This record gives sequence, structure tokens and C-alpha cells, in this order.
Amino acid sequence: MNDQVYENGRRAIAKECLNELTQLSKYDDKAVTAILDKYTPKFKLIMNEHQRRKSTPKVWLSQYVRNLQNERMGK
Repeated sequence: MNDQVYENGRRAIAKECLNELTQLSKYDDKAVTAILDKYTPKFKLIMNEHQRRKSTPKVWLSQYVRNLQNERMGK
């Protein structure tokens, strides 16, 4: 598989996570952490070497989710 396939997979996982996060009725740190923890193991499997060296899977997943939020808002 090439890098683009992995990137699409990472974005798909982040989209699932974001959809679940947006369904929360109000912001709750524990709920957000639980949702991120739920998707982190899947996300970790398709991280590239650069990402693994730079930071933790949860931080990368959070960044992907933030990027998708910004894309949805048109930034």
C-alpha cells in the first residue's frame, strides 16, 4: 500500500472519531478522552515512522480531528 492509502485511512478514523465527538450533548473531558482512547489503537496501526518518532498516537489522532473540524468550518 502507498502513503496516500494510509493517509486516507487515518482521515477516515479521525472522521469517525469526530462524528462521535460532535454527538456529545455537552463537552465533557472524560467522555472526550474515552472516545479518543477508543479510536487510538486503530489509528496507531497505520501511523507512519515519522509520526511514531514525533509524538504519541493520541496526539496525532487529536491533530487529525482538529484539522477535520477546521475543514468543516471552512478555515
